[in-house]
Amino acid sequence: MARIHLRQPVFPIIIAFLLGLQFMESSRVWIILLVGFSGMFISAYLWVWTLGRSFHLQRENNLGWVQVGGQIEERFTLSNTSSLPAPWIQFIDQSTLPEFNASRLTGLSAEYFDKWSVSATCKQRGLYYLGDAIIKTSDPFGIFDVTIHASQRTSILVLPQIATLPDLIIAPAGSFGDGRPRRNAPEQTIHASTVREYSHGDSMRLIHWPTTARTNNVFVRLLESAPEGNWWILLDLDKQFMLGEGWDGIEEQSVVLAASLADTGLRARKSVGLISNGMEFAWLPPKNGGTQRWEIMQALALARPSEIGLNTVLELIKPSLGKHHSLIIITASTKDDWLKALLPLARSSARSVSTVILLDGSTFGGEVSSENTAVALKQLNIVCHVISHGTIKPPETIPQQRDKWKWRTLPTGEIVLTQN
Repeated sequence: MARIHLRQPVFPIIIAFLLGLQFMESSRVWIILLVGFSGMFISAYLWVWTLGRSFHLQRENNLGWVQVGGQIEERFTLSNTSSLPAPWIQFIDQSTLPEFNASRLTGLSAEYFDKWSVSATCKQRGLYYLGDAIIKTSDPFGIFDVTIHASQRTSILVLPQIATLPDLIIAPAGSFGDGRPRRNAPEQTIHASTVREYSHGDSMRLIHWPTTARTNNVFVRLLESAPEGNWWILLDLDKQFMLGEGWDGIEEQSVVLAASLADTGLRARKSVGLISNGMEFAWLPPKNGGTQRWEIMQALALARPSEIGLNTVLELIKPSLGKHHSLIIITASTKDDWLKALLPLARSSARSVSTVILLDGSTFGGEVSSENTAVALKQLNIVCHVISHGTIKPPETIPQQRDKWKWRTLPTGEIVLTQN
């Protein structure tokens, strides 16, 4: 779509003035000037009209999704198919990806093209767009200019970084353990190693009836291990506690913690779910596999702080937590209200709430320390880990020797850097 704009409004005034002079007092001089200015005016209009229909932009990219710290590249080809040159061209890129700037000032000869490429490192998670673009040019006289809107846009999703986590003990779900081998555990699991005589307090479900019938005494099964519980990751994005900016802020490091924990759990073949009180409430029930990984990472990429408090979320999700779920809370909140909401879950026989990862706001520039909250959690017998600023390392930088590296798209759509 091309739009022509008059840059020199003095030209119509001059032409009208010369026409007036010619009507009042006919003269060859006025005719020559009138023909000259009119011819220039008409020629300039036809020039930009032709250029406005002769520019063609081609954008080539190999895009799908990348993680924070990854790099993208896009190639541009701007062609002029007319027989008229463009003395200057202003290419204005309207991409929303931070630090991606494809705008440039150039010129194009008749029936020629210009090629260039732009690359950028993705430093912020989120959904961004490459394109559209505005192309501006003019006639050689500078009387008219034409603006062309090149509507060609591609979306790119920047996922949060997967970081190396410190040693975090995730409390097992309910009374069923965390899946690690435990001999002689009197819980109902898959494999039984041996039997023993019944003791007061043993579950009736564990009675081994063949041995009981043969010996005329009650025997129960001794089990090798306990089943592995699912993970619910609750990411608290209460806007009130999102201190700092960018990578050094609580928001980004909370999201990285959630992404890294989800990755750890899924790699361990656990079923992992996500809850987040962001601007768009996230609720992904525990599942495993690559599809669940993608959905969790996509939700985390788009997560933004909101006004919803952690206590509201805990009250909301309480009925949905079962005996085989470990709830991992990631928060920087130092309020007391969510601790009160947590108390019934902590005292429940299901023991759904298992672990709290507490980001210490005082190390992110805040005034209130998380120490009192951590003490209160430990008094409730809830596993608590305090994360200070600097515990989570920033994403790795992109190699500088570009000539030895190339970009490759995986079947999942991710763009990765590979060495030649």
